[in-house]
Amino acid sequence: MKDFSPQMSPSLGILFFAKKTKSLQNGQIPVYLRITVNGERVEVATKRTIPMDKWIPKQQRYRGNSEEARLFNTFIDSLRNQVFRIYRDLCDSKSLLSALAIKNELQGTTANAMTLRGLFTYYMNQKRSLQKIQFALGTIKRYETLETHTFEFLKASKKLNDITLSDINYRFITDFEYFLRVTKKNCNNTAIKYIQNFRSVILTAVRNEWIPKDPFTNYKFRLQEVEREALSMWEVEKIYNHPFNIDRIDQVRDIFVFCCYTGLAYADVHALSRDNIITGMDGESWIETHRKKTDSRTRLPILPRAMEIINKYKRHPKCIADNKLLPVLSNQKMNAYLKEIATICNIRQNLTTHLARHTFATTITLGNGVPMETVSKMLGHSSISTTQIYSKVLDNKISDDMGALRNRFETKAERQKDGTFD
Repeated sequence: MKDFSPQMSPSLGILFFAKKTKSLQNGQIPVYLRITVNGERVEVATKRTIPMDKWIPKQQRYRGNSEEARLFNTFIDSLRNQVFRIYRDLCDSKSLLSALAIKNELQGTTANAMTLRGLFTYYMNQKRSLQKIQFALGTIKRYETLETHTFEFLKASKKLNDITLSDINYRFITDFEYFLRVTKKNCNNTAIKYIQNFRSVILTAVRNEWIPKDPFTNYKFRLQEVEREALSMWEVEKIYNHPFNIDRIDQVRDIFVFCCYTGLAYADVHALSRDNIITGMDGESWIETHRKKTDSRTRLPILPRAMEIINKYKRHPKCIADNKLLPVLSNQKMNAYLKEIATICNIRQNLTTHLARHTFATTITLGNGVPMETVSKMLGHSSISTTQIYSKVLDNKISDDMGALRNRFETKAERQKDGTFD
């Protein structure tokens, strides 16, 4: 029988029962307390036993009026009242109301329990302290955004500002993923990457034994494969050779083409100075830098087209004043002006600074027979599996090229059949 307080929400259920399956040799049966909140159940051992014939299941009482019965029933009533009090306190404090939360309070295990907000504070303090050594600023900002999303979800779904780590389970994770997709309108891979980052935070708690087990045990990450777009050589040259009468457009075009011929990301190009130009073992000019994202060292020969652009801006006032190799604008402005360039040059692709990096990997290098290991090294990838993503785009290009070749063979065969082949 479930017992509900008239002032309480009917979602709270309290049941005392004798567990006959754990009967002792002396004939006594242990009595347990079952707490149910919104369908979630937990059991608590009362550490009291009772003779089998003395327990009244429907009334949840010790049978009779003996002193032993009176003391036992008084204990049961006291325990029931404690559960009601904890329930009220959790409601009043707007803490997470769950059967497990009530059990933890009842057993006194929440006094020193780590909360989710406390975990994020601990985790982010570590990240920030290692920022210059191990983590890029972009990584820190991504986790800051994750923290914001997490507590927005907690507020929206549970009307809470914080929860204990023991309340994070599979349901919490899947609900959070749904929130990222629907409320935050994140695409599949963005939502999953946030969940992956969230797991990194939770694993810190698992390793520190602030949480008994990994709630991600049964969770499956499902990233979707994304086709990496890239420009053809003809499109790159079309953009480079188009005359622009506006200086800012001309400048952005040059930076974009430079990225196409070096594979450097926006942040890396923005940080380049004349000091990053070295003479390589072959006597040619090379760029030597460290990737902002991974802090991995990158060394690559400067192709003629990229060197033309470097020489063009040797005496640019901004380059001289700021000791920069190129006059790079903000990434936001770069991408905005690139859209203008795409329209002017009739390029269907969505021109962005990162598309230039894809173009270097696919069209400039892999498409011209440069081995993948070499491309991976120049791109600063920590694993060649990352570089292999671009080979799928290359397969598409091969398919297109072979399709054109097939058409030529078919045309040749038809002309031979008609007797018109020269």
